Amino acid sequence: MNNTLILTDKAVLQMSQEILQENIELQANGYKVQTMDLWRVLLGVAADQGTIESICSKLLEGPKAESVRQYVKEQLIVDSLPQLENQLNEALVAKLPRHLWRRTQNVAIDFHDQPYYGKSPQEEGLWIGGRAKASTTRFYRIATAYILRRNMRYTMAVCFVRPDMGVTEVLQELCYRLAKLEIPLHCLLLDRGFASIESQLFLEQGQWPAIIACPIRGKKGGTRALCSGRKSYHTQYTFRGRHGLKRTADLAVCRVFTTAKRSGRMQRRADWQIFVLINVNLSPKQVRRLYRRRFAIETSYRIANKVRGRTTSPNPAYRFLLMSLGLILANIWTYLRWCYTQRPRRGGRWLETSCFQIDRFAQFVLQALKHHYGYIREIEAVALPL
Repeated sequence: MNNTLILTDKAVLQMSQEILQENIELQANGYKVQTMDLWRVLLGVAADQGTIESICSKLLEGPKAESVRQYVKEQLIVDSLPQLENQLNEALVAKLPRHLWRRTQNVAIDFHDQPYYGKSPQEEGLWIGGRAKASTTRFYRIATAYILRRNMRYTMAVCFVRPDMGVTEVLQELCYRLAKLEIPLHCLLLDRGFASIESQLFLEQGQWPAIIACPIRGKKGGTRALCSGRKSYHTQYTFRGRHGLKRTADLAVCRVFTTAKRSGRMQRRADWQIFVLINVNLSPKQVRRLYRRRFAIETSYRIANKVRGRTTSPNPAYRFLLMSLGLILANIWTYLRWCYTQRPRRGGRWLETSCFQIDRFAQFVLQALKHHYGYIREIEAVALPL
């Protein structure tokens, strides 16, 4: 009797399609475009890192690009963004392994930007202004909460950042979604963008354990005055904000050393890092080691970008869907890799991740689409060449 599990390209497409169709209310009931066809095209857009036009032109008997765009334009509107955000968050956690609930988890929270080169006004486009990057100062921004467990990355929550939203409001939204999942939390790891007094007060009042990177400011005073001595230490510092708002926080001031062994461009030298501790009792060395795990969230964005569709549409709801769809597919890929790449060994199983990379996941989706709709293998010249 053979108990081997086999993962096929058709099964990958079917699972992805079912998760999206069950959680997101995007439907089509036309003569040639049904709901299943609509989601298959959007999955192809993500896997091919292309557009609706590019994926429809590759399928022999697939739906027309104009029909798909019409359904997307009619249903994905700005007024539906809150509802769409709830549905996307449900799809994110539709497939998660049970072991995430067995132990306390460290959760990283960060912002992620996608450049926007259009000319729509901010009131309609809902883009965010920021420092120049990738030849633009306009971006579509999302905030995500992310778990790294046994080298498997899962995005647990996503929030679309509107121009009128503050950092604390974004943090409240993500913490609310994390509390709803009831995953045991060990610590929140936050970037320096969350180091405001309002965010600290929210975390303190909500009894959220957190470590926040603190920006070093001032020439001789401010937090830069704390960067002295020959070893790491604990201290307290009073932050002062507008309207008389202030808070005295526990800080871990860490003396670190740069490592330039690979590049050899500069000599090894001392540097400083400061962290705000909220409901956390760890030594400076433990704080720095724990916080280093936060940078794995950047890898989750790189993975999601490999299954993210492109568009020139000024529709913020559609852009949010494409950005979140990349995160959802990255979660599905991580779950399938956990199910199908386990290898038994003494001391516990390990994952043979090389046999199912994210590129193969995307290839499986495209192969299943081409097998279902057929694909163009030849073109006919209208006239003989001169």
